[in-house]
Amino acid sequence: MTILLAALAGYAIGSVPTAVWLGRLWRVDLLQDGSGNPGANNARRLGGHTLAILILIIEVAKGLTAVVVGLAIGGEAAIMGGEAASLAAGLGAVAGNVYNVWHEFKGGKGVGISGGVVLGLWPAAFPFIVLTLVFACVLTRSTGIGTLVTLGAVLVGAFAWESTGLENPWGLADPVLLVLLVIGIGLIIGPRHWRDARNRLRSPVRP
Repeated sequence: MTILLAALAGYAIGSVPTAVWLGRLWRVDLLQDGSGNPGANNARRLGGHTLAILILIIEVAKGLTAVVVGLAIGGEAAIMGGEAASLAAGLGAVAGNVYNVWHEFKGGKGVGISGGVVLGLWPAAFPFIVLTLVFACVLTRSTGIGTLVTLGAVLVGAFAWESTGLENPWGLADPVLLVLLVIGIGLIIGPRHWRDARNRLRSPVRP
């Protein structure tokens, strides 16, 4: 019951349509204009870099908040209480962002909020994940392909982390849960980015 409550709390946090609200302040409709995705990339195209950065910061904060709320629900003392609940809340937040109940289960692509969840649960890996994502997106010229490449690299890193028994400064101490974190995020956001990557590969190459 605790795990379910944490997941629902995380979903509620992740589903708050902050990106849509900010877009309206900029007089743009992120759900109808551009790609129709209420995320930082579409916000940059429609409203500029300031709007995109604000949305990204808030999404990261929402992911981090969900982790903290999950930890409070589960209790810090118990491994299978606090850690599993914080993991459930984090994954719930990502699901709430991608499959938003307030927008007919349509939403963002989950990258920003996933970053906040990782920051809360696996902070040691966070800077390396960000660098990998930026490098992969620049190299492939596609956020979809870049995200999928990053997910694959992070999954390999999670298994390596689990096998070496490295310590986490805060967040998840159980390395098995770190692997489940990456797998869970991949299962939630992967399909959205797979569609983008497939469309990118099918589109004609521009000089």
